[in-house]
Amino acid sequence: VWHNYSFDCHVIENYGFKVSGFHADTMHMARLWDSSRHLDGGYSLEGLTGDRRVMSRAQLNHEKDLIGKVSMKTIFSKKKLKKDGSEGKTSIIAPVEELQRDERIPWICYSALDASSTLKLYESLKSHLSDMPWKFDGVPVYGKTMYDFYNEYWRPFGELLVMMESEGMLVDRAYLESIEKVAKEEQEVAVNRFRKWATRYCPDAQYMNVGSDSQLRQLLFGGIVNRKDSNQTLPTERIFKIPNVNNVIEEGKKAPKRFCDIKLTSLGYNLETEMYTATGWPSVSGHALKALAGSISADYDFFDEDCNLDLDDEDENPSQSEVAPVKIDKSAYGTAYAAFPTEEEGREACHAIAALCQVCSINSLISNFILPLQGHNISGKDLRVHCSLNINTETGRLSARRPNLQNQPALEKDRYKIRQAFIAAPKNSLIVADYGQLELRILAHLADCKSMLEAFEAGGDFHSRTAMNMYPHIREALEKKEVLLEWHPQPGEDKPPVPLLKVTVC
Repeated sequence: VWHNYSFDCHVIENYGFKVSGFHADTMHMARLWDSSRHLDGGYSLEGLTGDRRVMSRAQLNHEKDLIGKVSMKTIFSKKKLKKDGSEGKTSIIAPVEELQRDERIPWICYSALDASSTLKLYESLKSHLSDMPWKFDGVPVYGKTMYDFYNEYWRPFGELLVMMESEGMLVDRAYLESIEKVAKEEQEVAVNRFRKWATRYCPDAQYMNVGSDSQLRQLLFGGIVNRKDSNQTLPTERIFKIPNVNNVIEEGKKAPKRFCDIKLTSLGYNLETEMYTATGWPSVSGHALKALAGSISADYDFFDEDCNLDLDDEDENPSQSEVAPVKIDKSAYGTAYAAFPTEEEGREACHAIAALCQVCSINSLISNFILPLQGHNISGKDLRVHCSLNINTETGRLSARRPNLQNQPALEKDRYKIRQAFIAAPKNSLIVADYGQLELRILAHLADCKSMLEAFEAGGDFHSRTAMNMYPHIREALEKKEVLLEWHPQPGEDKPPVPLLKVTVC
């Protein structure tokens, strides 16, 4: 009998011991008995054994035997020492290998209580589940209880999940390193695009940290009044300290300082926004920046002011050299477009902020996917990534963490083909299968909705087909083949010939 079998099993196997004899996991049993404990004590051994309602069925000789589990942090944590030897605020716990030697008696007591508490918890939960009828479609299954359900389905499922965690997933580390390099290069290009534009309005913007909310807010919204407190106003200019990466030596100094000052001034134009922080200042989150930029690309040529078009002096008919004005779709630009005095400046602003959005998007891919999959803390010598699969979710669906292998970029948004990093071992094949819009298909079947059934029978992305039926301009774009309803890549094809509708309208 275990509590959190997954964790203990992997720890023991890391020392070379093969674990056999899985009888029950009290954490899973507690979840099956009461799925609402996420809001009332949780499923930790400490929380469960300290709850009299949970432990009411345990075989206790005396009331005093009801001793709840005590956490390792409570018993063994110590304050981290500062450089001067005094205690800091942070508490740390020594590695288990040290605790069992240096704190031998408390460690033995802790371990014994842990085992005893788990057994008593198992006895109580077994009794609780044995009194719960196993129901199917609201009708009790004859002669069956939820403890039978646990033994027949949940226990083998829990053991299977632990086996999946142990097996892990093989990843191509060399491929991840290569796309990390490409991602960082493209991110730097996008950063420089934004800085180049911003420098026109604020010279020191070339040194700013585009990942700093306070610096971005100062540049884009300097001079704005706080939405919650009209007595507070964001200054039109502000001094920021940044790392002195260029080792600039100030006048009269012999050595460069670690930090230097830059002065960021506002753009001088009122950018409209409807998104604010809890403190009343304009938000510079990804969604807020997207609203400013609109649904446009970051790719844009920012011409220098002294760039002139050279004309042939011998051209007898210069009127033929004139370029016809290009009709521009203003609806694609965000709210920043209207804030500037000329259309050209408005377009440049939107494209520059779109580049900033691209920086955020790439940074998210690097930090959430590319780097975690290369972490040595979640992979072994065999280059297989081992995540933790959690069955105790509020929705009843599985979740994964450290890393979250379920949360990989969608195919149409996977600009660096991160999914290709998951590979099969030699002489094996990797089968990729997915139910497209499973919940909506079930809804269409149960509701017997004619329009939904027809949409699924016709094929293509369901939401895109809905948009096509609702908006004439979308249907027109599909008929002109300016966008695609769906695209199935063939071998050697990396991207569709024209954008997908579900990507364009997002």
